[in-house]
Amino acid sequence: MRLIEIIGEKGVIPRLRATTRDEALLEIVDHMVEMGHVPAEQREEILMALLKREALGATSIGNAVAIPHVKTDLVSNFVGSIGISRDGIRFAKGEPLVHIVILFLSPERAVSGHLRLLAHIGGILNHDGYVRLLRDAQGRAEIVDLIRDAERMIFGEDPGDPNEPGDDSGTPVLA
Repeated sequence: MRLIEIIGEKGVIPRLRATTRDEALLEIVDHMVEMGHVPAEQREEILMALLKREALGATSIGNAVAIPHVKTDLVSNFVGSIGISRDGIRFAKGEPLVHIVILFLSPERAVSGHLRLLAHIGGILNHDGYVRLLRDAQGRAEIVDLIRDAERMIFGEDPGDPNEPGDDSGTPVLA
């Protein structure tokens, strides 16, 4: 499974309105509810789990990126969303502003998949030029293309891309 499969095109928020970490988490979780990836009745519980995780340590990883994440029994599959903030969001005191927020939820039992996905996302977003391209992207389709391109560079062809021929041999499984 690749990041793009977890987020999908609908999981992209090209312009986050949030100005604080908590507002960003709320906006992204609400977006996931709207997409049908998170049941509305679980919204508060998921938000509280994310805030609790942030209280343990900010999920900003540098390079203007944050990866809020939590393992929970409230989801049975990996789900996620990416939001781009043009102005930046303060995730932690004394740290640079965050412009790229990738939020994902993992099933409680998927410990190794959770860690592999976290490492995968961190690896993709560890390059200044790539983060700049995401920040400057003009819309949902351009962001999706950038994610697909990054994953193609790492793994080869994208089996989920209708424009790509080929098979999924060699594609690591994250779940």
